[in-house]
Amino acid sequence: MAAYNARNIDALLALFDEDVVWHTSPGFLWPGPYRGRDAVRGLFEHWWQGWDSGRVDIREEADDGDRAMVSADVHGRSAGSGEDLHVLLNWVVEMRDGRVSVVRSFESVEEARAAL
Repeated sequence: MAAYNARNIDALLALFDEDVVWHTSPGFLWPGPYRGRDAVRGLFEHWWQGWDSGRVDIREEADDGDRAMVSADVHGRSAGSGEDLHVLLNWVVEMRDGRVSVVRSFESVEEARAAL
């Protein structure tokens, strides 16, 4: 999460497999899936445009071998309205050769826990 909080896109993308697939949740503003590092780069760049400042804090995490569940509070100031925002995001990630190969997004932490 340090790379995300620093908005260091190259360090962040180094965590992902070249052929990563990111599945967004059904209600996500920009539906996926996003395939490959370049597509995931575009997703993060687009996302960051909406935030004047922000960071992510892990609220819950669990793992099951090559898969992990992460629930995170993304919070900061909106680039448009200037409001302070909190967005709770929930993922199950699959790892391959030490890198994230699949991300599945969920509307709730309960759904993410059940998917792990």
